[in-house]
Amino acid sequence: MIKYLKECDAQTLEDVPFCVIGSGAAGITMAVELARAGKRVLLLEAGDWKDDSSLDDAYEGEATSPHPEAAEYRRQRFGGTTHLWGGRCVPLDKLDLDIRPHVPYSGWPITYDEMSQYYPSAMDYCDAGQADFELTALGSNPDPMFDEFPSLYPEITECVERYSLPTDFARKFQTEISESKLLTVLLRARCTALNTNEDGSNIESITLSNGTEQWQVRAKQFILCGGGFETTRLLLMAQQQCAAWQRFDASLGRFYTCHFDVIFGDLKFKGSLPKFDFEKTSDGVYARRKLNFSADYQLQNQLLNSTFRLHFPPYGNPAHGSGVLSFIYLAKSILAREHQDILNHGRGLTDEEQNKLLHIKNVLLGFPSMLRFGYDWLFKMKLAKRRLPYTLIANANGSYPLEFNSEQIPSAENRIELVSQHDSFSMPRIAVKWQLTDTDIESGVKSFELLQAALNKTNHCRLDFDSGLLREQMSGALPVGGHHMGTTKMGHSDKDSVVNSDCQVHGVDNLYVASSSVFPTSGHANPTLTIIALVLRLSDHLLSKDVT
Repeated sequence: MIKYLKECDAQTLEDVPFCVIGSGAAGITMAVELARAGKRVLLLEAGDWKDDSSLDDAYEGEATSPHPEAAEYRRQRFGGTTHLWGGRCVPLDKLDLDIRPHVPYSGWPITYDEMSQYYPSAMDYCDAGQADFELTALGSNPDPMFDEFPSLYPEITECVERYSLPTDFARKFQTEISESKLLTVLLRARCTALNTNEDGSNIESITLSNGTEQWQVRAKQFILCGGGFETTRLLLMAQQQCAAWQRFDASLGRFYTCHFDVIFGDLKFKGSLPKFDFEKTSDGVYARRKLNFSADYQLQNQLLNSTFRLHFPPYGNPAHGSGVLSFIYLAKSILAREHQDILNHGRGLTDEEQNKLLHIKNVLLGFPSMLRFGYDWLFKMKLAKRRLPYTLIANANGSYPLEFNSEQIPSAENRIELVSQHDSFSMPRIAVKWQLTDTDIESGVKSFELLQAALNKTNHCRLDFDSGLLREQMSGALPVGGHHMGTTKMGHSDKDSVVNSDCQVHGVDNLYVASSSVFPTSGHANPTLTIIALVLRLSDHLLSKDVT
């Protein structure tokens, strides 16, 4: 059932076998799995059915530029950010869990097989088809991205990333949850405190608030699924109240990582053009191709794990010659500057580039393409159950910028801290301290240079860029704002980590974390799919304990 905190009786909050805090992808998956196994579950959501601006204050905080503001890319509502995510589903690579000599603090305390066995079920939750990311997912004998691509093997490989519907978890599971006799969702039920016993070895209760009243919840097991920032904030607050938790000083809130993103370069082809558009897999899922350095090549050249995608030109520069891109740019020109920068590859445009008359000219001359775009937008993006993920329009001159997406090295200086200011629920706000390290920048520059050297050996493909500008662009790379990882990382000991290999907080017998914040390293993959895989693994672990 689904109801509001103010409507529940005391019995609902007492002697709960499983209390799940947060109702995004992680929380709903966890609650559904436990309830399907016959367990009674309480699922708590700080927000409402929909976004409510009156709650925005609770997520406000500080962040060092160019990191997005603390409240951006986060939602307080049933289903969390799954109502607006893009749906990209990408698994981590085996290399991401290994100890890599050139990546400090690398190595997960679990094996790749222990986690990857849950990817097929995670893909089912995301409605993204089979857990098959090889090129053959597009068919039994697909053509390469471009004719000479096989000459780049084995150093550079080609694979696909799949896309969800995208699935709104609240909508998908609303009926099942509403009809469940075992699963209760409480809306407007913000967890404001984790209350430990004296030695910090047990969570005796948690405090809930709807803004006017407070309640206590007592459960046998608590699972934090509130996302990287909120989970970390709750643990940092508990640490302030429990002297024994000072043992987490070296890791809790530290080692914060984002993926970072640069769109750069000019990739040109003679003759036939590359595979650029979305394609459908054999099981009917939208997918895109991407370029990766092999694991051996990364180790040989001491590279961080990254990926390259062919990209569209900046919307704001009318030189692209596309009526569709100009139309989108004009339609979105009323947005705030930071959102315009996303359309323009994270950089400002000159007055000449922003000439609206040239954009209007593109729209008028490109009217036939506008009609095709209108059809795709209506029937493939708005009315379709499985939506075309986003608009892909190639540059009129046949060149392609490259989108580069990379992991960071874990750094203790990148962190989340509590500050003295408090929100409307009397919870301390957070400050996000983030920057690229020299290693991040050098790896990005080297990745572009190595890719350029490989591509320029081919006969019909050339990657051009200004080397000096490359370093400048890489140094100013933008963090991918919704990927919050590392601040409660997984490890073998409380001396250098927060949770163990089962995502249990070290030394606390009934507290678990199901969030990308437990990732020791991040790879280049979007975190949602791996979060769900870890949730499914944790669910199996909790059920094996048979705590009820």
